[in-house]
Amino acid sequence: MNYADLLKQAIQEADLSLGQICRRLAKHGIKMDRAILSKMQNNKLPPAKDDVNIVLAEILQTDPDALRVAAVKEVVSPELIGLIKKVG
Repeated sequence: MNYADLLKQAIQEADLSLGQICRRLAKHGIKMDRAILSKMQNNKLPPAKDDVNIVLAEILQTDPDALRVAAVKEVVSPELIGLIKKVG
């Protein structure tokens, strides 16, 4: 599952509005507009940075590793992912 789909599913399962999520992010020192969050879950913007994904996962009570890995897969080139698999 790609990042946007994972994020959208986590938001639906958490039963929180985008505004509620943004207010909770702000309590962790992360300022994010609802429009940005909406665009990320609709695959119109790239995934959030790793530190934001960790907090998002906590707020949404979802697996942080799944969200983080999905984000990395979308921002790292396929060649580098292949190299990581080969070396690791």
